[in-house]
Amino acid sequence: MINPTIFKQTMKSNRKLWLIFTIVLCALQLIFVTFFDSSTLTGMENLVKGTPLENMLTQTSFLGMLAQTYYSIHGIIFPLIFVIMTANSLIAAQVDRGSMAYLLSTPTKRSTIVLTQAAYLIVALFAMILLETIVGVFAIQLFQTEADVVISDFLLLNVGLFLLMFATSGISFFFSSLFNLSKNSLAFGAGIPLAFFLCQIVSTVDASLENVKYVTINALFDTKSIVAGNPEWWKFGILAVVGIVLFSASVEVFKRKDLPL
Repeated sequence: MINPTIFKQTMKSNRKLWLIFTIVLCALQLIFVTFFDSSTLTGMENLVKGTPLENMLTQTSFLGMLAQTYYSIHGIIFPLIFVIMTANSLIAAQVDRGSMAYLLSTPTKRSTIVLTQAAYLIVALFAMILLETIVGVFAIQLFQTEADVVISDFLLLNVGLFLLMFATSGISFFFSSLFNLSKNSLAFGAGIPLAFFLCQIVSTVDASLENVKYVTINALFDTKSIVAGNPEWWKFGILAVVGIVLFSASVEVFKRKDLPL
């Protein structure tokens, strides 16, 4: 059961942070879509030729380049930072500061509180990526009329991005629910997702370290198969299951743990 009052208060407390990251994400999407053309690709190829970054430029189509740039780096790191900051503030930071004691002094059940906080994080993340997707679709229609863009593939890139962030937010939220101190919550809730992101980047830059990506859930966001028109749906399914399991575990952990109240 979700408490509407707590949900509204949480939304109000986090609206500025959400708005900042959403605007940045939409602006980056607009910039990448608007300024991409064949000369941009040629310039990037010449710029990174002979460097480790050359391995990243293996796609020559519009969506391929978007997948290897925006959906591999910028489109992940900004939602990731938002998730880390927000997940910690929703549970662990409130316990650490003592403000959670106020909520628990009311008749509201622990399960209701943690479910409401989890619902906010998921809804906020969904709304962020939905707006970014809408901006991207309009930008493609306006500025990439000559490019051969399959809109359904573009939409699938965003579905994959959401599912990756959903699973990642489950990690951060779980540790926020598990620990009573923000420093411990962030050590794992931020450390693990950031390590996954860095491993994915390293595996892309250096071909000899390609297998490193398979120790992360980020590898399940397979942009190459999506752009090729052959999305591997089982990877989407695993990301969804990981998120559901971690959020469910977060509820149980928070309900049963001792709190310094």
